[in-house]
Amino acid sequence: MSFMDFMRHFFWIIVFFIFSGCIGEDYVDDFVEPTIRINNPITGIQISDSHPYSATYLNHIGQPEDAEVIWSTSDPSIVTINDQGVAMAIAEGEATISVSVVIDGNTLTAEDTIKISVDPVENNMESNGDGTIATTSAYTLEGTFTLRADRGNLILSFNADYKASSSLPGLYLYLSNNPNSVNGALEVGAVTVFEGAHSYAIEDVGLNEYQYLLYWCKPFNVKVGEGLIN
Repeated sequence: MSFMDFMRHFFWIIVFFIFSGCIGEDYVDDFVEPTIRINNPITGIQISDSHPYSATYLNHIGQPEDAEVIWSTSDPSIVTINDQGVAMAIAEGEATISVSVVIDGNTLTAEDTIKISVDPVENNMESNGDGTIATTSAYTLEGTFTLRADRGNLILSFNADYKASSSLPGLYLYLSNNPNSVNGALEVGAVTVFEGAHSYAIEDVGLNEYQYLLYWCKPFNVKVGEGLIN
């Protein structure tokens, strides 16, 4: 065996022991409960104004899938909504907009309660989210984060209490709707900051599009940690 062959063999032995701690945390079952989500909820509408709602059905592995949705309103005398999800404010008051989908005989529903006003309504479309990340392996991963919608983009910020093990050269960050899989997830990028406050600007992503942050050993396709987005 040549010296170079020996070094390559030695390298892979070291890599095996580095990653053996997270290999044991591998997930086989990627099933999640299907759900439907309103993409653009609002606070309210001024009388005679409208709002074009949209919704996404997420299947049993947390990926978007085409489905026939049904829009409805709790009080059509206050606000109406058509088959395309366009709500029209009729009279002052409060009502709930619902969207439903029937999957395998089960009805899934999401709701948005809104106020109809005679005055202009300021909708907080640049809303926020937050959460806490936690390790699912033997490696250090902890801290809190916030998300802020900004004109169609998403700003993901980690606070000063963030800490991650630097012993994982293949550590990547994803946004996903399935806590057990990165199939169909959005790859944010390789983790290059392992302690302290930092942020990511993620283009063309809305606050309601994803439910989890996932940390993944990319070379071994294994989850290291997760954070639920509130």
